[in-house]
Amino acid sequence: MKTTAVECRAELLRLYTGMPWQSALRRVEAAAPGSLLIPQPDADQLLLEARVMAALAWRRITTLHPWGIEYVDPRSDRLLIRFEADPVERRDPDETQALDLAEALLPRADEYGDIQGVPGARTHVERGQVMLRVLDTSASVTLLGLDPDEWLRAVDVQDRQMGVYGMTPCHRDLPRWHPAERPYRRPGRRGTAASAWLTSGLLRRVGLIRTLGAPLAVTGWLGHHERGGGERWIIDPTFAEGPGATGHQRLMALLAAPGWGLPLASVDEHCSCHLPPAYSDQCTTVAAGLAERPGVLEVRAIQRRGDRLKRIQEHRPEIYAAQQQLAVSVPAWVNRWLERGGSPVSDVLVGAVTTLH
Repeated sequence: MKTTAVECRAELLRLYTGMPWQSALRRVEAAAPGSLLIPQPDADQLLLEARVMAALAWRRITTLHPWGIEYVDPRSDRLLIRFEADPVERRDPDETQALDLAEALLPRADEYGDIQGVPGARTHVERGQVMLRVLDTSASVTLLGLDPDEWLRAVDVQDRQMGVYGMTPCHRDLPRWHPAERPYRRPGRRGTAASAWLTSGLLRRVGLIRTLGAPLAVTGWLGHHERGGGERWIIDPTFAEGPGATGHQRLMALLAAPGWGLPLASVDEHCSCHLPPAYSDQCTTVAAGLAERPGVLEVRAIQRRGDRLKRIQEHRPEIYAAQQQLAVSVPAWVNRWLERGGSPVSDVLVGAVTTLH
């Protein structure tokens, strides 16, 4: 059975965002032929998504999906993020997804006036969904997968806990900017604002991490500010059961594919796939923004194998089994599509695809 151009576009949307197949198919069917399915939003939305990505980059709870995100649904004017259920492995029985997200996203000021969380962010429950918006803008992120009542309880718990630590909850000034937030009303921090296209773009393409193999863990952090503006963002997806060199090289090709990825070009690469398992498991690729877009992405893909993987399998067999189920099989036609430089999918000779679901 041959696939249609609509099905191919839906498969790419599924790979990039992690969306369920039927949801991706409906999105493509409703879109104009050839339209961008992962559009770049306006400046306010970009900045919000960049700050959300920065807040989620190093989760404090154990998640199965990368950053705890099952999938994203990117629109031109908003972003929907579906989070997985509560942590699969809890150090504290009270740990929940809602508690961790409330701590990470809601703005709070320390004794020096520095902000943790997303400045200007306020959350509301609208039509049974938790919505995060930024004051004086139309930017919004919908936090799917959270029970509204549990979210409200989590916010109260975190406010009390942060108060014990001497933090002031800025978001309690609901319709107004808290004095500590006012310096953030305009993107005055040059690096953050200049590189928002990169961090927002990563968040909108979070599903690609799972094309590496079974996701064991993934963290991210800001390395440093680049000369001439912009930031260097580092992510280190750790995975198992991956296809080796093809995996991390394909990830970077997908990230840079025209019409689907980001304006990036690799400037440096160090591959260790040819080394025995006793040596390094890490392959590092550095990509810089094109067309004078400031910002650098460093991807440290870590494939656990040999004795290192065996220890993980033996230490947490149930969690590892669940992580294996999340690995995404990439159809062979996608590799051919990438070899053609990401040409329109209607131009690709696509054979039978048996993994569309």
